[in-house]
Amino acid sequence: MDRNSIIGLGLIFAILITFAYINQPSPEEIQAAKIKQDSINLVRIQQDSIALASVQTEKKMAEIAPKLIDSSAKINAFGYFANFSEGANEFTSIENDELKLKIANKGGRIFQVELKNYKRSDGSPLVLLDGEENDFSYGFATRDAKAISTKDLYFTPKLSADGKSVIMQLKLSDEQIIEHHIGFSENQNLVDFKIKLTGMNEIIAPNNNFLDLSWKQNILHQEKTHDAEKNTTTIYYRYTNEDPDYISETKDLKEDIKTPLQWISYKQQYFNSSLLSADNFDNASLETKSDESKKYVKVLTSNIGLTFNHTANQEYNMQFYFGPNHYKSLQKVGVNLEKIVPMGWGIFGWVNKLLTVNVFYFLSQYISNFGIIILLLTLIVKTILFPLVYKSYKSSAKMRVLKPEMDEIKVKYGNDMAKMQQENMKLYRKAGVNPMGGCLPVLLQMPILIAMFQFFPSSFELRQQAFLWSPDLSTYDSILNLGFEIPFYGDHVSLFTLLMTVSTLVYTMYNNQMTGVTGQMKIISYLMPIMFLGFFNNYASGLTYYYFLSNLFTIGQQLLIRQFVDDKALHAQIQENKKKPVTKSKFQQKLEEMAKKRGFDPNK
Repeated sequence: MDRNSIIGLGLIFAILITFAYINQPSPEEIQAAKIKQDSINLVRIQQDSIALASVQTEKKMAEIAPKLIDSSAKINAFGYFANFSEGANEFTSIENDELKLKIANKGGRIFQVELKNYKRSDGSPLVLLDGEENDFSYGFATRDAKAISTKDLYFTPKLSADGKSVIMQLKLSDEQIIEHHIGFSENQNLVDFKIKLTGMNEIIAPNNNFLDLSWKQNILHQEKTHDAEKNTTTIYYRYTNEDPDYISETKDLKEDIKTPLQWISYKQQYFNSSLLSADNFDNASLETKSDESKKYVKVLTSNIGLTFNHTANQEYNMQFYFGPNHYKSLQKVGVNLEKIVPMGWGIFGWVNKLLTVNVFYFLSQYISNFGIIILLLTLIVKTILFPLVYKSYKSSAKMRVLKPEMDEIKVKYGNDMAKMQQENMKLYRKAGVNPMGGCLPVLLQMPILIAMFQFFPSSFELRQQAFLWSPDLSTYDSILNLGFEIPFYGDHVSLFTLLMTVSTLVYTMYNNQMTGVTGQMKIISYLMPIMFLGFFNNYASGLTYYYFLSNLFTIGQQLLIRQFVDDKALHAQIQENKKKPVTKSKFQQKLEEMAKKRGFDPNK
């Protein structure tokens, strides 16, 4: 670089320094600039704060808004009861020697019932009632036009000091309270359930004259055979001071009852849940419905009317019975609840009530084996019926002795049925023989046999009672599972049914030999036991065991009687009777009247 260039650059540098010095800001200008910048920064910070606050407000409002909307919806739906429409569904348990109850906060109702002394057929605890799908609640309309149901409300529990009772309370104010008092009665299977309404006349609408009580129960499986449970499950009910009635077990039906009821019972094969009212239910709509999925046996529903008198204090005193269909136990309740146990109608029912039940009850106090009790019952029944058996045998023996003479009449008048019948009647009258004498004693025994047919399948005493190869006398005994279904028979082999069938065939053969039955009647007499083999294969083994014993005792009695009834002596007696003046019995007179109506005189 030459000297002139260096001088030029130096002059430029000097000019720049002099310009910068001359134009530098004063201290006042520096301070003013600083204040301006600080103001700009503050504005930015405020803008950022406002933006952040706006975002947070929007987020918070987004969280609060649904709650505000939900609260508004609850007020719209529940009105006075909005504060009780939400809560935790917790449970309170109470129990005694027989029952264990679980009480739910939601609805203030009995949620689960376990019978502590019984088991299901698979050995698991026997729970009679359980689950959300069941219902026991009541509804009403309020003055602010809300439809309220207690199943949607949450109660507060107050457990007693002894743990035997609980009060489920819903307190709107000190003057307006709903309470459910739940506790055990002196009867171990009875549970008191009292609804107490205080000051609710100021809440419930003036035109609401009934509480609509809803009771729905899904009937749980307890026994071995679904069909047997289904066909014995239904609703029983009793009008005040009348005999109980029931809905058919084999159909899905609904009945609207407009007159007061004393109690309603959900009856299963061996257990029941019954609701009893101290003041009667005003009306009820009852419905039974099968469960096609077979998850439950049936679904039973009652919609019950409870009168609301619009008084400041009103109570509804009710009781639940949770327990077995044990005739004597139900009888102690004292309201004809034992009538839910099917004993048969008419004379069959009287046989079971006066004889069978009392014999079972008496013997079971001293003997624990029900196979032995059935044996003793059979012995008692056969002893009572022995005079009829003796009379039947003797009458059959007389007919057997007269058979040669009757055969002669048949040969002589075989082409004239009227004349043959006329001559036979003369023979009967002279010999002093009643042709129906052998049938009437048998007919008189039929009520006993039919009564037992009613009693054994419904007898709670036999439930889960083992005897010999049968683990449970209340259901069929299976010594062989076939693995396939045989029409009209089943998929198993019941040994007691086989023994009953064989003994019936032996008795039939022996009886045919005695009476001389021939032809079509003889074939029919052998076909009947074979048909019973399929019919009884699925029945209670206690019943077929009884029929088997009954056949053995009958055969034994007839063999014994045979030793004391001599056909020759009987024939001689009949010949002597022929020589005596004829005295017509009422039965013979009736036969003669029937014969005359047909066009012939038996005295000619």
